[in-house]
Amino acid sequence: MKKILIILLFVFNAAAYADYEAGMDYIVLEKPVQTVTGDKVEVRELFWYYCSHCYNLEPTLNAWLKKLPNNAEFIRQPAVLSDRWVEGAIFYYVLESLDLLDKLHGPLFNAIHNKNRNFNSEDEFVNWVANFGIDKDKVAKAFNSFGVKIKVNKSKLNTFKYKMKGVPVIVVNGKYWTDATRAGSHHEMLKVVDFLIKKESKVE
Repeated sequence: MKKILIILLFVFNAAAYADYEAGMDYIVLEKPVQTVTGDKVEVRELFWYYCSHCYNLEPTLNAWLKKLPNNAEFIRQPAVLSDRWVEGAIFYYVLESLDLLDKLHGPLFNAIHNKNRNFNSEDEFVNWVANFGIDKDKVAKAFNSFGVKIKVNKSKLNTFKYKMKGVPVIVVNGKYWTDATRAGSHHEMLKVVDFLIKKESKVE
């Protein structure tokens, strides 16, 4: 009886994901990109703070992350597809360097998309962060730090390795990526990601 249940479960899971096809629902990278999560399956979101689709994905993505399997690890990466995307990457890495991502990642998205804050200057962004009780000089120092510049340049190089042309995109284990255009919706995109995580998971 137990054997039959296992077989039925396998058949059900296979059927649930049978419609996901490489080249249609997700892209297979010709040259895999090195991951940084060790034995865990790397799940990497490429986003841009000024992207309305990225902003709209946030609630769905955050709910989905609560059910991320233990053998997978989620990473955010600000994409840099052109020079005008650089500032968004700077914002992200400034918040990261100050250990403020948990506190201000969401509010920054909200400020841009709901409060029409364009952050056209360094001072505007620095002052915005300082309004949350953070020392203004520390924010300014982080904004111009060598460490942030290095991470932005690395993000720019890595963005092009994934061969994508827009965001949000989710890359699984440096081998595959999908987006809402290919999957059909944000919800379906995350179902494709679930499938790819299973695909990359080691079966004992």
